[in-house]
Amino acid sequence: MTMINILDDSTINKIAAGEVVEGPYSIVKELIENSIDAEATSITVEIKEGGKKYIRVTDNGSGIEEKEVEKAFLRHATSKISKIKDLYKVLSLGFRGEALASITSVAQVEMITKTRDQQYGISIEVNGGKVISKKPIGCPNGTTIIVKNLFFNTPARLKFMKSTQGETAKITEIITRLALSKPNVAFKYINNNNIMFTTLGDGNLSSTIYSILQDDWVKNMIEVNKKANNLTMEGFIGQPTLYRGNRSYEIIYVNGRYVKSKLVSQAIELAYKENLPINKYPVCVLNIRIDPSLIDVNVHPMKTEVKIKDEADIFKCISTSLKEALIEEITIPMLKVKEAPTNQLPNGIKECKNEYNTKCNMDLKQEINNNINGIVADTDYTPEAQGNVDLVFKSILKNENKPIDHQNKVDLEEPQENFLVSIINNNKIIGQLFNTYILIEKESSLYIIDQHAAHERLVYNRLKEEHKQDKVVSQQLLEPKVLNLSIEDYTLMISYLERFNNLGFDIEEFGQNTIIIRSVPMVMGIPQSFDFIYQLIDDLKETTDKELFQERVIKRACKEAIKANDRLNTYEISELLNDLSRLVPPLTCPHGRPILTKLTKYEIEKYFKRIQ
Repeated sequence: MTMINILDDSTINKIAAGEVVEGPYSIVKELIENSIDAEATSITVEIKEGGKKYIRVTDNGSGIEEKEVEKAFLRHATSKISKIKDLYKVLSLGFRGEALASITSVAQVEMITKTRDQQYGISIEVNGGKVISKKPIGCPNGTTIIVKNLFFNTPARLKFMKSTQGETAKITEIITRLALSKPNVAFKYINNNNIMFTTLGDGNLSSTIYSILQDDWVKNMIEVNKKANNLTMEGFIGQPTLYRGNRSYEIIYVNGRYVKSKLVSQAIELAYKENLPINKYPVCVLNIRIDPSLIDVNVHPMKTEVKIKDEADIFKCISTSLKEALIEEITIPMLKVKEAPTNQLPNGIKECKNEYNTKCNMDLKQEINNNINGIVADTDYTPEAQGNVDLVFKSILKNENKPIDHQNKVDLEEPQENFLVSIINNNKIIGQLFNTYILIEKESSLYIIDQHAAHERLVYNRLKEEHKQDKVVSQQLLEPKVLNLSIEDYTLMISYLERFNNLGFDIEEFGQNTIIIRSVPMVMGIPQSFDFIYQLIDDLKETTDKELFQERVIKRACKEAIKANDRLNTYEISELLNDLSRLVPPLTCPHGRPILTKLTKYEIEKYFKRIQ
């Protein structure tokens, strides 16, 4: 006979904790979100041994009143909402009231908190969900929560935890994501007594990106501030030259909440379509603000998933707005002969590349303090710098002591749109290199154009426009091509003959398992090989979506454009440049390869030591 049991509170809490506390990183996430909701302007996170033994989160937020302290550890105790309707307008990061209760049920927790109105703070210890002690204590405004010995009372859970390095990596990722969401909050992250990064909290997202991501990303990113219908987008998106092999740096926020949204990712990637190489993904830090009534954040315990109402409209707004931003700001990639020489810091002082790196700056200031008289004597510092550590420090960071001559330097960030507008004016065609690259001289720069990538883009645009207007022009082959197919391929091909013929092909059945191709789209020229038909059949096996298949047919057709190693005369080069001048950025082939790059006169003369 089956018995139905009513679980005790301790078991219920541990089960609930399994949904919220997946590991140390989820504890860090919940505690930082509580600090942000408490309007903290400074948050310090410290971990040891991947957070398995020690986590401390300290903030200068509003704190918790003495009479509310114990209540904060109860399940479903929250100050964020009071009734179900509040869920449809919630803007806080937390709202369920499960985090502290879940954490204390599987760890040893100490909280020290003080509001601005209280004369003293409160210290409370909770182990395994039970209050061990509570006492007044002197402390600054805000809250500190220390979590020790995670899963001490559920040892089976410890077996499923990652290595210390693995848990540290996950914690680092979530801290960076939360820090990037709040550039107005100063973050400090400490791992095993080492400062990993600090942010200024000055409200400037670019400085936050500079502090915690790769320091050269900022100069390769485009600032976005777009508003459309019920949606506002703010943040930075990468130039097409900045990409990664997966979606890990598509950093997306909805109303300030870090989320992983398939809908938003696909919209972003559509905006970059044809800009990036195959299987590469854009880099972005993007905050999308939507009317809270149009989204549901109560989908997953970790609150990283959201449901969005009117998905089609939101998808179109995001994709269209980002595509506009790319067209407006996309620049021509630079070909660097050699990195510009860095200024030598006086007396061998090491370079501090990241001006927001607190530890590096402290070390640098100490070295300056120890050697300031020698530094000033050996360099071009002004007399006012004598004894002034801060002035010398600032000068070193800005390289003011040895300015570089920029007289011959051309602006490296040339918008592609500007180049296209003037491509047929004031240029000198030098010729072809390796029968593959077109060389032109223009305004103190050498431009190198991949003739196949350029022509492929032109063919693709033309065929796409012709198809859109139902005006695809075909050309008849002097010698029709007969292809023998497998029964599987033949059956599939015959089922979709209409689609091919609408795209400018004339293909018919020609006996058992055989087709005959009589015409191809005019813009293709004469195909050198018909292997692309087999590739298109493989595409049909992957997708029967009409628009996606048409896109693939057009791209396959474009591969029959001007090839590398085709010799072009001056007239043909001029015609190609004339056609390029009418393009809209980005200057990439349909598969994401760049069409051109440039080398400035400055870079060339620097290489030959004509300038220093």
